[in-house]
Amino acid sequence: MTPLVLIWLLAAVPCEKTPPPGMVCIEGSDAILGADDQTPAEKPRHAVFVETFYVDAKEVTVGDYTRCERAGACPKLPRPSFYARFQRPELPAVPITWDMAHQYCVFAGKRLPTEAEWEKASRGPEGRTWPWGEEPPSCDRANYKGCPDNTTKPPGGFAPNAQGVYDMAGNGYEWVKDWWTPCYQGCDKACGKACVEANPRGPCDGARPCKGYTQRVLKGGSWYWPPEMMRGSWRRGQNPSSGLHRLSFRCASSSARLSAWPPRFMTDPPARPADPPAPSQQEREKALAVVEDTDIFQIPVCRSKGRARLDCRDPMSYIKSNEALQYLFGDAIKNVGGGYVGLGADQSYSFIAHARSEWAWIFDYDPTVIRIHHVLRAVVKRAPTRKDFVEAFTDKRAAATRTAIEQEWASLPEDERDAIVGVFDQARRQLWAEYAREMKPARWTEGFGWLQNDENYRYVRLLFEQGRITALKGNMLTDKALPSIAQAARAVGVPIRVYYPSNAEEQWKQLPPQYRLNLRQLPFDERTVILRTLFTKKFHKSGSRWHYVIHGGLHAQAHLALPGYENVWSFMEDRQQVGAFLARAADADVEKEKASGRKRYLDFLSYIGVPSGRSEPTASVATPRAESTP
Repeated sequence: MTPLVLIWLLAAVPCEKTPPPGMVCIEGSDAILGADDQTPAEKPRHAVFVETFYVDAKEVTVGDYTRCERAGACPKLPRPSFYARFQRPELPAVPITWDMAHQYCVFAGKRLPTEAEWEKASRGPEGRTWPWGEEPPSCDRANYKGCPDNTTKPPGGFAPNAQGVYDMAGNGYEWVKDWWTPCYQGCDKACGKACVEANPRGPCDGARPCKGYTQRVLKGGSWYWPPEMMRGSWRRGQNPSSGLHRLSFRCASSSARLSAWPPRFMTDPPARPADPPAPSQQEREKALAVVEDTDIFQIPVCRSKGRARLDCRDPMSYIKSNEALQYLFGDAIKNVGGGYVGLGADQSYSFIAHARSEWAWIFDYDPTVIRIHHVLRAVVKRAPTRKDFVEAFTDKRAAATRTAIEQEWASLPEDERDAIVGVFDQARRQLWAEYAREMKPARWTEGFGWLQNDENYRYVRLLFEQGRITALKGNMLTDKALPSIAQAARAVGVPIRVYYPSNAEEQWKQLPPQYRLNLRQLPFDERTVILRTLFTKKFHKSGSRWHYVIHGGLHAQAHLALPGYENVWSFMEDRQQVGAFLARAADADVEKEKASGRKRYLDFLSYIGVPSGRSEPTASVATPRAESTP
């Protein structure tokens, strides 16, 4: 696709008829940014395409920000006595650091505008000097140094500009997303391409970390500074931790559907899909037209520190999941249907059953895990009930299960068939204990788990019988397994609604280019979520074991096109943390566990870029869930 075609496609995206409340839509088009006859930081004046976006018509107020505080989602606004005149609810929120501004926008389901977006909203596509045109500033047009009262004023007190946006000059100095550079082009440490190509986002696309950059950009001047700082092209760098009585902000969004709490899957849950009909032979052939990645046999086992890296795989075979609270994903995937793509052991069947997936492709770079899936296919197809399934792994039924495996995989080469039976023999007793545990009723999971009830098991068994579940050896870093799954899903006409990489992505300091491409090729839609787990204490000071992350699929794909989002930690900056949950000990009585005083770990649940089911931003965010014990 040529750049001209790409720009045409972006420009063709129209504004929605009804933008989110309190926001205005700025139609995609070329815009004039910068200036040649002002400060060096503004050079050069240049035209650049900026795609359609939505921006707050007014600056965020103290009252708006206080709601975020009360929800526990924003740092507290400083309220020293000498700031009292700035703290009325109707005034712009000050003093605001960059992090405070960013966190509020995440809470509201939005983001900070890029510098290019802010400037286009202020100057219009024609590049006006001031929001109102070329006439010099006056105190009946803006609030700046020398105007009456010498303080902030309620947003919206002056006439809006031609785009319907208020206070783009003066009042509160406004943070934007971009890292500061001393100029666009033509100076030492210039921004360069990141600022002058289509949809510019500045260094590192504004993501953190960004090596060598320490300041963020402020735009629009303030009540504290003289009028020349109110020009739309004016740029100022500021330490993002600075919080002064003149620093404020407004938010933006790329879409009219915001990502605020509660998400769409809670306010507009899909109806439970009917059982899929038996697919035709042609459909099965299309679904099975996937490429096994036999190169996985050549991936060496990691020796140093025993953890997976780009060049080696984890020495441990995870034949069962160690993520204890996967039911936390349940609301996000319930009844979404579509296709499932994921790695790991039998947890995939819990996701498939809960989502009522129509087709499922399971892959893993550990051949042992895939061979266990082959064992499960043989057993499930021959076990009418959950009890029958679990008993197939007992000593009494072991011989019969071996025979079933050999029959199911009679078409495979003898050495591979023997390898599948060998995995069964080695792991059988451990798997029996795990599956027996998974069958026990758990009141806190609300039916989540493929062995938790008869219906979930029946559904997984139906998909196996219909040939709708495929397990293949695959490395997510190559151009084989995942791209072929994407092609197969498109061939059978199913969107991938659930993608589960577990915590594989956190093993890489940088998401490899091929993986980024693989993920962007999967046919996602607005209902798609990525279920990601992170084993980290990076974002909190507790003894957390796991951070469960529900990531909107389209949000992930859009950001994977940006090189600044180098790894999964870059995404976590945009998280909405909605709950802390006490990790349980398997099969332990919860009350006894609490009374024992034994150390227990907090596991966290976060949402990133999941569309909201409501259009009113202040009503669509709720107090994060209280800490609870499953």
